[in-house]
Amino acid sequence: MQQYIIGDNEAGQRFDKYLKKILKEAPDSFIYKMLRKKNIVLNGKKSTGTEKLEKQDVVKIFLADDTFEKFSGQKPGNASQCSLTISNELLKQYENAYQKLTSISLVYEDENILILNKPVGILSQKASPDDISLNEWLLGYLLHKGEVTPASLYTFKPSICNRLDRNTSGMVVCGKSLAGSQYMSRIIKEKTLEKYYHCIVPGKVVLHERLTGYLSKDHATNKVIIYRTQEEIPAKKREKAEFIDTEFHTLQADENHSLLEVQIFTGRQNAE
Repeated sequence: MQQYIIGDNEAGQRFDKYLKKILKEAPDSFIYKMLRKKNIVLNGKKSTGTEKLEKQDVVKIFLADDTFEKFSGQKPGNASQCSLTISNELLKQYENAYQKLTSISLVYEDENILILNKPVGILSQKASPDDISLNEWLLGYLLHKGEVTPASLYTFKPSICNRLDRNTSGMVVCGKSLAGSQYMSRIIKEKTLEKYYHCIVPGKVVLHERLTGYLSKDHATNKVIIYRTQEEIPAKKREKAEFIDTEFHTLQADENHSLLEVQIFTGRQNAE
């Protein structure tokens, strides 16, 4: 029998999603079957898997050792505590990212969120297995501080909540706790978190204007074309064109350069 006590970073998520992190190799049908047969119980009672976990809830999994080992991907340990942990290979990746990405600076941090300043040239998330990104740096940083452990990372991994292109610098919000991640992801999705960019453009530009249109990208040439209306888009490109909505405001300007504040209401990538 395996027993787990729900902590801060497990509370708030659905029970079945939590179980899929522990029994990561098990098909969904197996997990729900074990719930129906009471081989997996929540607080000693039969569960459907749809319950929201609360702090100090007790999860018990009654599986044979070899079955648990097969579906968890790791050997079971002491039945009275969570023995699952992430691999040493992943820990080395996080430590390596923390040691290498020294140009990252912190802007704000509390127990639930962290805001950092992403420099140009750093990925927000991995594009390939060998990449180093902000996500790996964040986990390395929190491991270094002792705010997370290899065991806690098995059921919840802090991560970034918004992304910026590799060649864009700016603020990136990270969720340190499950509550922080859920809250920031919600307000980003609902667009109640406003995003602004500052950019320098050549020439004297004085404007305060909101522009809408449609973006069509040619991946072969890595170029984009902006169309004012859908009718202007060639028929073969119309289906994949994306609506864009952006507001520009001049902050400073001289004869040679202008500093603009740009608010993007529909984030679209204009270049890789």
